[in-house]
Amino acid sequence: MTSLYFREWGSGRPLVFIHGFCETSEVWQEFVPPLSKEFRVIAIDLPGFGNSPLIPAPFSIDQVADQVYKWLQENKIERPIVIGHSLGGYVTLSLAARYENLIEGLVLFHSTTFPDTEEKKQNRNKVIEFVTKNGVAPFVDTFVPGLFFDKEHSAISTVYSIAIQTKKETITAYLAAMRDRPDRSDVLEKSVYPALVIAGAEDTLIPAEANGKMDKMGQKAEFHSLENTGHMGFFEAKEVTRQIVLQFSKRVFFDK
Repeated sequence: MTSLYFREWGSGRPLVFIHGFCETSEVWQEFVPPLSKEFRVIAIDLPGFGNSPLIPAPFSIDQVADQVYKWLQENKIERPIVIGHSLGGYVTLSLAARYENLIEGLVLFHSTTFPDTEEKKQNRNKVIEFVTKNGVAPFVDTFVPGLFFDKEHSAISTVYSIAIQTKKETITAYLAAMRDRPDRSDVLEKSVYPALVIAGAEDTLIPAEANGKMDKMGQKAEFHSLENTGHMGFFEAKEVTRQIVLQFSKRVFFDK
């Protein structure tokens, strides 16, 4: 058993939500209930976050995705749309690239198909060193506000309270895994699956150049850029992004 913790709402065709770095399934708490009127919505805790145990480090994004794959099999969740935020998007892309016919469609929520640049890799290494030396709190103090365009947003305290509970070894192991992840652009370029990309115009974590390239990938890829939104569109543009996800999910599952 993989022992991945998950929350569940509603019934019907499955939507699986995968949270981002230093988050848990709790970040979707406000976003998903309206979707559960039409779908079975499931949000997981990735290994090492929330109530899911960490797998032995070092590990890769693909190994994290393998845990999600096993969890899907154990719980008999067939052909879901997988919605991944940031780190969760990297896991989603790994599933789509490596397990044929596993999913029905995918959503990248402030994520990217591209690997880290050399500059980004060096930044990851610096953060690993910083967290190893100084602990979780000083990192989270600057990391969480940086996710938001609106530095006064009410959800910052919610996300902070989740992030501050992340263990140091989880943070450092995932930073290394994200640093070393491969290019997954072929997932969108091959257009095997319907795909939705939601980007924030003011996102400082996902470069505008990367979003611009993804906008032109694949015949089945749908792209939305949100004004006045950083890395947390499901908080900063909650109603808009929820409708985008809802309409995409309806088209994927029912417009055939």
